[in-house]
Amino acid sequence: MILVNATKKVTLSDRCHFANTVLKRMVGLLSRSKFEPGEGLLFDRCYGIHTIGMRFAIDVLFLDKDYRVIRAVHSLPPFRTCTVRKAIYVLELPAGTIQQTGTEIGDQVQIRTTLRPEPVMSVLPTAEPAAL
Repeated sequence: MILVNATKKVTLSDRCHFANTVLKRMVGLLSRSKFEPGEGLLFDRCYGIHTIGMRFAIDVLFLDKDYRVIRAVHSLPPFRTCTVRKAIYVLELPAGTIQQTGTEIGDQVQIRTTLRPEPVMSVLPTAEPAAL
């Protein structure tokens, strides 16, 4: 999945995974040693997360039923919890993504399967081209 901040016209995640099973929700990012730029993890029917046992900080966006940002948490460190009772979705992103994309409360997030032809700025780092 691709998640885009439609308000700012920037890509939040071009490799977002959907935590749609009990196992995926329980494990989340706990089994990971790092979270690469461009990755994301979206939880549905969720209003709280924890970083207990994680090895890195993450950015967290709490979204309402219409995928509108109702809270943005910058660089939540390991061994913390965070809840927003009115949230329906939680999007976990690599630390720094919220600042890089200028995402803030009230922004509209959209889920896409491909990038649309309309201009969407990518602020995600790109890989260096291979030497010939």
